[in-house]
Order: sequence, then C-alpha cells, then structure tokens
Amino acid sequence: MPPHDISRPDVDDGHDGDGLGLGDGGAFSSRTEAEQALRAELAAAWAEASRYRTCFELSGSGQALVSLDGIMQKVNRRLCEILGRPAEDIVGRHFQEITHPGDAGDDLTQFAALLAGRIRHYQLDKRYVRGDDGRVVWCTLTVSLRCDELGRPLEVISVIDDIDERRRMNEELRASEAMLQEVGRHLPSALTVYKRYPDGRDGTAYSSPRLRELFEIPPDDLRNPTDIVRDLIAPELRPALDQEVRRSAHTMTEMQLDFPVTLPRSGERWMTVRSSPRREADGSMAWYGVVTDITERKLIERRLRERDTLLRSLGRNVPGAIYKLTAGPEGQPLLKYISERAADLYELAPEQLSKDWALHYSRVHPDDLPAIQRLGMEAMRPDATLAPVRYEYRVVLPTKGLRWLGGQAEPQQEADGSIAWYGYTADITEHKLYQAALVSAEAADSANRAKSEFLSRMSHELRTPLNAVIGFAQLLRLDRSHPMDTEQRQRVDLIEQAGAHLLAMIGDVLDLSRIEAGSLPLSMEAVQLDRLARDATSLISEVARGSEIHLLPPEVHPALHVWADLVRLRQVLVNLLSNAVKYNRPGGTVQVRAWPEGTQVRLSVTDTGVGLSPAQQQHLFEPFNRLGAESSAVEGTGIGLVIVRRLIELMQGQVSVVSERGQGSTFTIELPLAGAPPALDDALIPASTNRPPSDDARTATLLYAEDNAVNVSLVEQVVSLRPEWSLTVASSGRLALALARDLQPDLLLLDMHLGDMTGFEVANELDKDDALARIPRVALSADAMPDQIHAARLRGFQDYLTKPLDVLALLDCLDRQRDALPPA
Repeated sequence: MPPHDISRPDVDDGHDGDGLGLGDGGAFSSRTEAEQALRAELAAAWAEASRYRTCFELSGSGQALVSLDGIMQKVNRRLCEILGRPAEDIVGRHFQEITHPGDAGDDLTQFAALLAGRIRHYQLDKRYVRGDDGRVVWCTLTVSLRCDELGRPLEVISVIDDIDERRRMNEELRASEAMLQEVGRHLPSALTVYKRYPDGRDGTAYSSPRLRELFEIPPDDLRNPTDIVRDLIAPELRPALDQEVRRSAHTMTEMQLDFPVTLPRSGERWMTVRSSPRREADGSMAWYGVVTDITERKLIERRLRERDTLLRSLGRNVPGAIYKLTAGPEGQPLLKYISERAADLYELAPEQLSKDWALHYSRVHPDDLPAIQRLGMEAMRPDATLAPVRYEYRVVLPTKGLRWLGGQAEPQQEADGSIAWYGYTADITEHKLYQAALVSAEAADSANRAKSEFLSRMSHELRTPLNAVIGFAQLLRLDRSHPMDTEQRQRVDLIEQAGAHLLAMIGDVLDLSRIEAGSLPLSMEAVQLDRLARDATSLISEVARGSEIHLLPPEVHPALHVWADLVRLRQVLVNLLSNAVKYNRPGGTVQVRAWPEGTQVRLSVTDTGVGLSPAQQQHLFEPFNRLGAESSAVEGTGIGLVIVRRLIELMQGQVSVVSERGQGSTFTIELPLAGAPPALDDALIPASTNRPPSDDARTATLLYAEDNAVNVSLVEQVVSLRPEWSLTVASSGRLALALARDLQPDLLLLDMHLGDMTGFEVANELDKDDALARIPRVALSADAMPDQIHAARLRGFQDYLTKPLDVLALLDCLDRQRDALPPA
C-alpha cells in the first residue's frame, strides 16, 4: 500500500446486536486472538508508514511520487524549496512542465525506457525552472520504478538533488584552472607542485605547460617531469640537490636550487627553483613553487665576475689608482672605492683611505694642499659643473720623499640622482722629470739648429776658397800643355793633400753634426759585402802602396748581404781601412773579412799596426780625442771613429775592437743579415780627362751662372778640356734667364747662391716657360748639406756638384750630358 493510502484502522471492542458474543467460549477465544493479531499487524503497518512519511518529508533531497503517466502525485518539503514552488503548484503537473525545455527530450527518453522495462532506474543532470523567480536551477535526478508483487509498475519514485551550487563551484574551479593554465602558459617561469610521499615515492604533482618548454620535453615523453629533469642534471650534482630538498623538509623553510641542465637542443642552460614546503593531509610533503631559466642572469653574473676580476687585476697592475668618490651627508668627499695601487701613491692602505678619505691630505705638500682641498669641496657641491677635471700636485711620502701625482676625474649621475666622480691618479714624477728634460732638450735642439746653421755657413765659406785651391791644383796636374817638373808636382801634391784633408775635416764635422741632430737620412737596402769590400779596398789601395802597406784580398763570400745604407757603410769601411793604413807600419798588412753568425753578419778590418793600449781603448770613441796621435805626423781629426760608431748604430748594428799594443787591431762591425737583392751597379770609376772624339760634330752649349770670378776661371779651364762644349757665363740670375731664352743652351750649370737670386728662384722662373723648363740643369754650390741636395733633386736638377769642385766629376757630367743630346 502506498504511503498516501495508509491510515490508522478503527477497531471496535463491543458486540453487535446479533448476540455473537454470547456463543460458546472456544469460538469466542479464537476470534479474540485473531482480532488481536490483526490489530498488531495494522499497528505495525501504520508505524512503518509513519516512519516512511517522516523520512519522505524530512529528507535532505527533494522527493516526488510520480504516476506512470508522469503526473506529480506527492512531493516533499525539500523539493518545494528546490523548485521555489508550493506543493499545490507541483502536484498534479506533468514533470515536463517544470523541466527546462533544453533537457525535456533526454528526460522523456529515459522515462519511456523505464516504463518499458528496458532499464530499472536512471540518473541525469537536468535543469528545472523555479516558480518564484524563474531562475534555472541544476539538479541531479535519480528515478526508480516501484512495482507490485507480480512485477507490475505501480508508480515512479524520483529523488532530486540541488547541484546548482556544486556546478557553480565546479565551473569556477574549471575557470580558475583554465586561467591558471593560461597564466602559466605566458609566464616566463613554470609553476610546479613537487611531492614526496610517505612510501618514498616522489614526483611532480602539477606543472604548467611552461615546464615542458623550459626543459625541452617532447610531447611523446609521458614520464613524470621529475624523472625527466633528474636525467638532465649531471650525476655529480644530484646529491647536493637532494640534500637541499631534505634541508627544506626538515626546517620547513623555502627551498632554493640553482643548477645547470644539458638540454637536447639548447645545450647547457641554468635553472633555478624557488618553492615553499607544506605538509598535506595524506602525509606527503608538497613544495609549491616556480622554475625559471636563469641562463642570461648567470651569463651576466659571470661577466660581472670577469669584469670585477679584470678591474681588480687592472687596479693591481696599472701604474696608478682607480677610484670612485661621492658626496657625504655634509658634502664632504666620500670614497666608495679605490684600487690597491693607492698604497704606492700615498703609502696608506686602501682600507684606511676608504674609511677616511681625508687621510690622504696628510701626504699632500703644504703648498699644494689648499688648492687640492678646494678642488675636492667644489666637486662635491650639488651645483657643481659636470665637467671632467684634471689635477697635479705634490705629495711628501715617509719613504719615497717628494713625488708628483696627477690624474683626472669625470662626473656621472647615479640612478638615485647623486653625482659620483670616477677618476684615476698616477705617479707622474718621471713625467715631470721628462718634461724638464724636454725643455732642456728643446733648448739643446735650438742650440743644435743654430750650430747646424753655423756649420752650414762655415762649410759654404770654407768650400768656396777650397774650390779654387783644389780645382786649380787639379788643373795643374791635368795640364798636358805645360807639364810640371818633379819638384812642382810634389808641391801640387802637397796642395791637394792639404785641401783634401781640410775638405774631409769639414765633411766629418758636418756628418757628426747631422748625426747628433738626428737629421741624417738613411736609405736601407740589402748590400752585397763582397763588392763593397773590393770597392773600398780599391779606393784605399793607392794610399796603401804609398805607405808600403799590403792590402790582402778580402775574404767575403759573394752571396753575403747585410741590411744597411750602401753609401754610409762604404764611408764606414773606407774610414776603418784608412785608419788601418795610417796607423800601420811599413810592410804591414790590412785585410777585410766577413762571415755570418745566426741572423747577423760580422764584418772586420784587421791590421798589423801599432795597436792600442787598454787605456786608449777606453777613450777610443770620444770626439776629437786622437789618443796621442796629434803629436805624430799622421793627419786626422779625432772624429772619424765617432762617426763610424754612430752610423753603425743608426743602421741597427754595433762596433767592437780587439787590440794589443804592438800587435795590431781588429775592428768588427755587426749588422743584420739580409737576402740578396738584384745585381748591384758597377762601382763608380773616375772619368778620364781624355775622351775619344765624338762622331757628332755639333758643339754643345753650356751656360754657367756664377758671380765669383775665381770660380768662373776654374770652370772655364775645366771646360777647355772638352772642346765639343762652348761656355757662356752669366754673372747674375737675371742675366742667366735672359741668356737662356736667347741661347737655348744644352746644359745650365747654376750656382745656388747668386747675388740677386737663389738657384731655386732661377729654377722657378725657368719652369714658367715650357721652352726653358726643358733645359737640363745641374747645381754647383758650396752648400753640401744633404737636405739642400735632396731639395734640389726634387726641383728637377739632374745633378748636384759641390765645392771644392771635383774636376773629374764635372768632366763626367759634361760627357754624360753630351751623350744624351740628340744627333745633329
């Protein structure tokens, strides 16, 4: 019997009027027992129904009895609350009337299957429409079919639970998880939950997608991320990481791990884990944290360490102190950093100076202290000009005494708006001494320039009269129309020897002056020593024969070359050979040898002369010191060996001497070895005064510009030795230009210091006229300075002859110019 049909039975204890209660006693007894049993059964049934009604009404779930045609028959209080309707608004309605239209189809399908016996019960989540506010509420519907003893359906029992709040919470949870996933996907770090369980297991309980990106985990690798990451860590690092996990679990403090991993694509990367522990309800220990790639930070830290190491290394090794100064609370200079070399500058430890920068003032010279203190205070002022400052001052140190310090500092605005001065201070004592020496050197250079100008003028003034002395002596020797007797020839020889000695002395003095002034140019090349030795020996051979000295053949391999200036090395070798002959004894020998030693070549001149004592050798290379030979008949200036040594040193070589008194001397030159150059030109051979007659009968014209009558007379007599030349003389530069236009000479011999014009000025005028610019020009001057000769060649002079005039050199010049003329 359904609950709503159960009612308490009404039992009557009296007897009806038919007199049945007066029957026999046995029958009456049986009937009474039956009635009592019935009453007990009915009472039990009523109690059961009462309990069922109470459970139905007080159930926490909504309940309804539904007829087989879907009509709501009875509902409890909770269902009314869920649907927001009173019972009378529900009972009598078809369940579809209160169902959300979107869910009606599923419910009807399941209800039909239930009635058809295909299912015994069903459950689904569906929506209902509340009656009070029309709001949709989600419920879980559980439906069962009640049948009689024969299995025939009687009615449907529905249980309805309000899941609206649960669904809302689930939706919020899903939304939160979705947001967490989305945030995790865009965070540079990965979110993780790492767990260690009571049974010893561990693993990642949760991780954002970023974790797989950080560790380059492929999609098909389904292992726990903890196992994957552990494999990426070097085995030797794992114990330290486990130790940090145990420490965090024991102390319940944050876990911090920085560790390198080797990734499949990116190679070595650095990761950091920051997580906090929490004990879970299941007894596990969970760490909630983030994993971040800190490779860039590690690189920056490494660069900072390298920069710090470099800064400290520089601070230890640079010859000065690096520092940083800022303003203190009261505007006083506050030292933030100073390198180790400060101890050398102030003889105070850097730590002392960092504590109290004012300590260094105790080292500053009293005369410089006010200015340095004023400079420091002005730099610390808030309104100070942000411009670099330079400074120099003296300090007085306990051990080093007086020293000069100097440096500079530049201001820089810091992030907090304050001004910091970054500077450098060094010991500039040597620089100050150098400056003083430089001033002295400039004064010396000025004196040298004055000396050079004096020597140039003196050379010019001496060469002009020597030009006449030596030139006419040469003409007397060459004059075949007036041959000299023996006595006359001896006198001419003495004139020539004296002139040559004076000329050599002038040349030596000029060379020494140019070397000391650093103005002697060198043309470095590979010089063949064999040919040079033979040429130098040949040049000195006539003098050697006159002194009865035997010149032995040079011992030099033809392939041996040195790196040197050919002209200057010939000058050095001739000087050494000349000395070897001059200071030798009759019947003595002189020989040149050369041999390689590693990357150097040794060139020696050995004689069997009087030799040098140890005392003489100590003063051998002193200017104008002839070591006692000035009292002998041997001529000399005392500067030849000085020039030899200076020239060899300019060519990156050195000179040494081995000598024994009475046994002779060996002078040795050491120069860099060089490879063989192209074949050298033949050595210059003095021109002969006699020249075969030319096939060309045309007479060449020589225009000579000279304002000195003696020089004109000398040149006239030299030119007379070449009858194929006619000579015209111009006594001034202006006249020379006019004659050049009229005569169009084949050669212009031009003195460089005429009364009205210099040789360069005459050349400038010639170059303005195309016809005159083609005239070959040769300079003839007493100015034998190399820079003058070089300048003349740059201005188009074919040759530069110096006074005293070398007659043979002029004749050779005339012959070469004559040969270069086109045929008549």
